[in-house]
Amino acid sequence: MTAGLMVAVVLAGCSGEDPQPQPSEPTESAESGLAEGEPDMGALTSFTCQADEEGQWSATGVIANGEETSESYQVTVLVADSDAGNAKSTLLDQVQPGESATFEIAEIPPNGEEPTCRVTVIRIATGAS
Repeated sequence: MTAGLMVAVVLAGCSGEDPQPQPSEPTESAESGLAEGEPDMGALTSFTCQADEEGQWSATGVIANGEETSESYQVTVLVADSDAGNAKSTLLDQVQPGESATFEIAEIPPNGEEPTCRVTVIRIATGAS
């Protein structure tokens, strides 16, 4: 799923040299393209984002469900030098308690002169408690 967005909620910056994302301050946006739910950057246990020789950006990582119930997660990656640009998302549906799921997002369009990766993880509200 591709969404043009002003990335909001919790963003983390990452270049090819620093595989550990760093959270930044939350911001607000009326049309963020992010799922309804709770930010859950703690579920992101591994993240790598980099451009290949041809300048195509991709991201891979691991989401670990530390909750007591099955959870779904939306992972959104933006490659830009600001909080605006075209991001790509993937949905990890029904990750079981104590389990992990891997993700890969390919061909992320870069925006700006010196883009860096920013990742957002949302634990999606399922309506069940």
